[in-house]
Amino acid sequence: MRISTGWSQQLGVNAMLAQQAKLSKTQMQLSTGVKNLTPADDPSAAVRTLDLQKTIEKTNQYQDNISTARARLNIEESALDTSENILFRVKELTIQAQNDTLNANDRISIKQEVDQLIEELAGVANTKNANGEYIFSGDLSSVPAFVSDAATGEYVYQGGFHQRTLQIGPERQIADGDLGFNVFENIPSVGIDNDQDGMRSIFNTLKSLSDGLAGAGAGLSEAVPAEITGDRFLRYGLDYSPVPAGKGETKFKLTADGGASVEITLNAAFADLESMVNEINNQISGAGLSNGMEARSNGNRIEFVAKTEGAASMMRIDGVAGTFLQDAGFTDGQSDTGVDLPVDANGVVLPLNERFHQKLDDVLTDLNSALDRFLQARTSVGARLHALDDQETSNEKFILDTQVALSDTQDLDYAEAISRFNVQQASLQAAQQAFARVQKLSLFNYL
Repeated sequence: MRISTGWSQQLGVNAMLAQQAKLSKTQMQLSTGVKNLTPADDPSAAVRTLDLQKTIEKTNQYQDNISTARARLNIEESALDTSENILFRVKELTIQAQNDTLNANDRISIKQEVDQLIEELAGVANTKNANGEYIFSGDLSSVPAFVSDAATGEYVYQGGFHQRTLQIGPERQIADGDLGFNVFENIPSVGIDNDQDGMRSIFNTLKSLSDGLAGAGAGLSEAVPAEITGDRFLRYGLDYSPVPAGKGETKFKLTADGGASVEITLNAAFADLESMVNEINNQISGAGLSNGMEARSNGNRIEFVAKTEGAASMMRIDGVAGTFLQDAGFTDGQSDTGVDLPVDANGVVLPLNERFHQKLDDVLTDLNSALDRFLQARTSVGARLHALDDQETSNEKFILDTQVALSDTQDLDYAEAISRFNVQQASLQAAQQAFARVQKLSLFNYL
């Protein structure tokens, strides 16, 4: 086979270029520290590298979520501690107020401090985190958990009814706070002015104490009216506009004091709870029953109240058509009766002083129930903080193990690469020297 001079030179050039390409790739590997410079070098390794990097990024986000949840739970734990201290002070004042040597002015002074403590507790219940979010408002963290109702002077829950959760692991979420409704509301109560289900807000307990210290209020000079309250969240109203856009018309019947009844028809979309309450009260007034019953909002819930007081007072709701009872959290036929002033064994209304002491005894019992609720919440917070620590440790180990796997997949073996670099450098030099020799080969040199 005959080899031309041009061909032999081209072979030499190709050999040098091949060695230069190999040497250049090795230099890039040494400078970047990775063995696969492009996905084409090892497609399967490239895919595995991306998967491992995404896994590490996701786990780092879990770690950030853990830090966020820990900060929020620490704020809640501090708020609960402050709330306990407030109730301990209220207990001291309640016991002090039971001393019969105190006169009305002395008790008014105690009442004034109790009122200040109510406002302080409301401030604690509306604690914000570093982002300006209300920690006890659940999924409505931009809304204060409790606000004072201008009509009744009572604090009502305005927050959400769903806890916020953060993802702290691939299969694990944790609540970053507790609902104010579960902490400050819905506490077992022995007071005669508690809710229909035997529960009462700690704010209403303290207001009951304040009223008692003033010599007025339920349990001293007033009987308690009947009231029924739904348990569903209705801040954004309900839609009973014609189908198919809305749910369609709904009807229910309200009965007060054993006789006066009105059938309520809702056939429009109500943007919020207040607009629906106003419409129901308009229909009650139109039926001439505004002196016997009324609808009103209680935080995010709706309630119906009889206007009369005492055991003769009654309030009942019955379904007629549609889904209002289910939507608002009532049961068909749900009813309540009022409570008379406390009486002795002979049915005689207790003297004012005895009623006062009974009220304060009930307050002390309710305060203990509230303190138990706060303790339960703090225990739950502590358990979640411990869970965060455990998950954080688990995530740290997982990140380390994944980084090791990533290193095995993409990191360069420097010892092998340097050895290969030296060999390739020598090969390039040899190719260059061989090319120089071949260039000198010519028959003319031998003629």
